[in-house]
Amino acid sequence: MTYERIESAALDAYSAAVSGAAERAGPAVLKVEAAVRAAAGRRGRTPAPPGSGGRYQSSGSGVIFDSRGRAITNAHVVAGADGPDALSVVLTDGRRLPAAVEFADPAVDIAVLRVAAAGPLPVAQLLSAPVRVGQLVVAIGNPYGLSWTVTAGVVSAVGRSLPLGGREVRDLIQTDTPINPGNSGGPLVDAQGRVVGITTAVMPFARGVGFAVPTAAVLEVLARQQERQERAGPGRLGVSGMITEIGPELRRRFGLPVSRGVLLVDVHPGSAADFAGLRPLDVLVAIGGAHVPSLEALKGAIDAVPAGQSAEAVFLRGGRLRKTHVLMGGVPDAGPLAGR
Repeated sequence: MTYERIESAALDAYSAAVSGAAERAGPAVLKVEAAVRAAAGRRGRTPAPPGSGGRYQSSGSGVIFDSRGRAITNAHVVAGADGPDALSVVLTDGRRLPAAVEFADPAVDIAVLRVAAAGPLPVAQLLSAPVRVGQLVVAIGNPYGLSWTVTAGVVSAVGRSLPLGGREVRDLIQTDTPINPGNSGGPLVDAQGRVVGITTAVMPFARGVGFAVPTAAVLEVLARQQERQERAGPGRLGVSGMITEIGPELRRRFGLPVSRGVLLVDVHPGSAADFAGLRPLDVLVAIGGAHVPSLEALKGAIDAVPAGQSAEAVFLRGGRLRKTHVLMGGVPDAGPLAGR
C-alpha cells in the first residue's frame, strides 16, 4: 500500500470517528437560552431588547442525560435566570421547551436543568473513566448561537486549574478542540459518542486552549445532590395565602375544574416562589399537576415535591392563566401555611 493510500485511509478513519461520535451524541445536545438579570451579566451574554426589564440574553449549550428531561449545562450559563419564562431550551428537532434550574454548583461550574417535555427525550451516555492525553475528543454545541456545531481535537492535558467567576475550578480537561462562546455547557465526547466532559471555558486571547469539566466530577456533583434531596424531605414554596373563589367566567374561559384557589398574601423574599416569579395577589390553581382548592390540598401538593426538585405552578394573574416552574427550596413558610 502506498503512502498516499495509507494517509487517505487514516483520514477516512478519523472522519468516520468524528462523524460517528456526533451522530451518537448529537440528538441529546441542547441550545440553552436564558434571560438573566443585568447584574449577573457575564461572558457570552448580549443585551436584551428594550422593554426586557433590564435583562440580558445568555446563550449556551447543554446535554440531556436522563430521558425524563434532565440536562447538564454550565452554572454560569444560567446564573441569574430566575422568574417565569426565563429559561428555555431548543432541541435538535427544533422544538423549544421551557426549562428550570434543578440545582447549580458554581464551584465546578455545573448546573442541572429540568426540561418540560411531554415524552421521553434522547439521552447521551456519561462516561466516568478518565481520558488520556492525546485521545480524540469531539465538542458539540452552539458557538455564537450557531446551532449544533461539531469540532474535533485531542486531549492536551488533564488536571488543569482555571479561575472562573471568582472561583478556581480544578481538575479540568484541557483540549485543543475549538471551543467558542455558546459552546459552554455542551458535551465533550469520545470517539464512541460518550460524554467525557462538559465544556466550560477557553483561555482568553489564546487559540486551541479550551477546558472541560470531567464527567467523573459531574457524576460526583449529581451524587451529592441526590444525597441532599434524600435528607431534605418535602420541599418548601415560601408563601402565605388564603382560600379565594374563582369566578364562573374565569372557570369557563380556562376550563378550570375547581372553583377555588389559593390567593397569595405574601411571597417571601428569596424563596422558591419568589425566584419563580410568583407575586402577592396571584391565585394558585395547581402545583405539580395537582389542583389546590384548599390550604390542605396546597400543603399536600408541595409535600409531594422533594426539596431541590422542580414543579409546574399554574396561577391566575390579572385575569390571565399563567404557568411557571418552581424549584422547591428547603426554608419553612410562615403564616396560614406555616411549615410549607
